[in-house]
Amino acid sequence: FQSSGGGPEFETVAKLGANCGIDNLAAIVKANHICNELGMDTMSVGGTIGCAMELYEKGYLPEKDAGCKLHFGNAQAMVDLVEKTGMRCDFGDVLAEGGYRLAEKYGHPEVFMGVKKLDFPAHFVRALQGMGLEFATSTRGACHLRAVMFSAEAFGRRGHDRALAIEGKAAMCIERQNDYAFIDVSGLCLRLIAEPTLMQYTLELMQAATGLGYTPRDARLIGERIWNMERLFNLRAGITAADDSLPSRITGEPVQEGWAKGNVHRLGEMLPEYYRLRGWDENGVPTPEKLAELGIAVPVWS
Repeated sequence: FQSSGGGPEFETVAKLGANCGIDNLAAIVKANHICNELGMDTMSVGGTIGCAMELYEKGYLPEKDAGCKLHFGNAQAMVDLVEKTGMRCDFGDVLAEGGYRLAEKYGHPEVFMGVKKLDFPAHFVRALQGMGLEFATSTRGACHLRAVMFSAEAFGRRGHDRALAIEGKAAMCIERQNDYAFIDVSGLCLRLIAEPTLMQYTLELMQAATGLGYTPRDARLIGERIWNMERLFNLRAGITAADDSLPSRITGEPVQEGWAKGNVHRLGEMLPEYYRLRGWDENGVPTPEKLAELGIAVPVWS
């Protein structure tokens, strides 16, 4: 596997590597290079190929369709399929539609690991309760730029306790979502939200650029308005509370080993509180009162 260019970042190594059972770094670097050259997201590509490998190993995906022995750990097959996906050639044309449609095509949508048809990034959401709630309620699915509670949950031994706890996570989730909605529209990097002091730094930059004197309260109100408008957009597009979900593997199959052994994600316990704190009804629809509070017109849908 020969390639040149920038090395892969950690999400790429995880999704094209461990997610596919591959420990060949040269193959991962090559696949990363192909994705960069062909304009593909390495996380979604890795998630889709991993999904295909599981379908193959469980006998749901025939070898004649895959065009190879697509078992976990087959580095050559992974690299070949990354290129075929970018070119929409042979089985790559099927993979190019993404993991959700792939699993659905072969009759086993439960094999797809993601939210709202977007693949998970490399995060341990059966243990990270807050992050899992962020993914489930995200307006665009399991996006790593819509879930930033990792730093608040997972560092050090005390982080393990914080990660597994559900108390206060709904409120924390909402606060973070509102914050990074504001940062997103500012045009700055969403990862600034990783540290509380950097939110103030964002406000100072916004003040320098606009002279409007944004306060933290202003920022969160703007972020909350954005989040509710995105929710209304999704509802009109047919995305409902049923889509505020996690795969059954995440909520029903306990972790088998390690510090989180025996745990599943407890989304069902947190989601009603999340809706209530958001000012939404039990179906996840913003109430007229909440929309009036935010200065958003109540939509009239046909």
